[in-house]
Amino acid sequence: MRINNKVLLAAVMLALTAVTGIFAFCAFQGKYMFAEEPVLNQKQVTLQKVPLAERQRVETELLRDKLPLDSQRRAYDVIKQHTMEADGARFRLADTDRDDIYMALAAFRGDHPEVFWIDLGTSYSYYEEEAAVNMQLHFTESGDALQKDRKALEAAVKKAIAEAPKEANDYDIELFLNDYIAKHCAYDTESEHRHSAYGALVNGGAVCDGYSKAFQLLCKRLGVECTVVEGTSEFNKDEDNGHMWNCVRLGGEWYHTDVTWNDSPNAACEVERYFYLNLTAGEIARDHVISGGYEDRSDNRGNYFNIFVPDCTCEDLNFLRLNCAVIDDPEQDGQILASLIDASRRGQTYCAFLIGDEAPFYTLTKKIADEYAGAWLHGTNRFLDGKPTIAENGSMVTYEDKRVIAFLITYV
Repeated sequence: MRINNKVLLAAVMLALTAVTGIFAFCAFQGKYMFAEEPVLNQKQVTLQKVPLAERQRVETELLRDKLPLDSQRRAYDVIKQHTMEADGARFRLADTDRDDIYMALAAFRGDHPEVFWIDLGTSYSYYEEEAAVNMQLHFTESGDALQKDRKALEAAVKKAIAEAPKEANDYDIELFLNDYIAKHCAYDTESEHRHSAYGALVNGGAVCDGYSKAFQLLCKRLGVECTVVEGTSEFNKDEDNGHMWNCVRLGGEWYHTDVTWNDSPNAACEVERYFYLNLTAGEIARDHVISGGYEDRSDNRGNYFNIFVPDCTCEDLNFLRLNCAVIDDPEQDGQILASLIDASRRGQTYCAFLIGDEAPFYTLTKKIADEYAGAWLHGTNRFLDGKPTIAENGSMVTYEDKRVIAFLITYV
């Protein structure tokens, strides 16, 4: 089973989240009275925008191409044929052994998130004879019932696509899908089909592999290459539960994205929805453990393994780096004000910032709350000139592990 302990995760996230409380308006000394409005120097995404109607689904079978043996690729093709035809008849694979079948089936399932009817408990039965394997796939559904559910999943996919931005780059599509899944799916350990894209998109309830497969399926249908990653996490490392998330390819670079952990039901601020969007391998490794290859599976808890994990080293499209100004010195407040003004004009409920790597997090965030926050909000209103007006007493949320602070914006 691949169940992320969401209750434990929520508890940990709450422990890492410190709401400093309501800060009082600081005495305004006219600092911004005659100043020109600061201009936001936001990083730009240079990926090409594509009309929705022109987006082509990704047809490549990434994990099949990464299988090391011809016998495994042949087994993959036969498994694909029988699965797509929903044909559970027994078949024979020559020059193949059980390891080949295990690898081929894992690759097929990793490449085809739309397949939800393979029985995860007993995927197949087999017996070996000389240099061949006689095999039968086990399905949870067949016949008219399966066809009905396949149509239901396709309808759910089309519904999601219809709500996608009409012209967007791949990063925009990823953001949309991250938010769409959070809106339409809840973490549910009891939901039927909870381990599949069907559970996430049709039933609206899934665990981590259901979230990941739904994200992969929608990405591929909208022309964004995406794969799944097997592993565990620091929050359930002592349990016999795995975890699954995604790697997504944007602008030729790969990034780790965990849509399950981005869907935090107890979020103090909406910025938490993007904490695990486009991380490097080093960043994801802070609280995720990537399983090794098939040959290393005995070292993993359970039998989780990866056929291929992309090399994720690029930081360019990390959500926080793209969208959050960095605070090193609160006296240098031009980008701070510009960010607050921009967030308010767009009607956001928060404005988040990164605390510089060299700054003492607790000391600086306390100083901001005590001495600067109220004045910044007052200065923001000065430039907004009532279009709109924001409350100048408010809350600031801190996330020390992410080095993030966020102002919760309310409108009056």
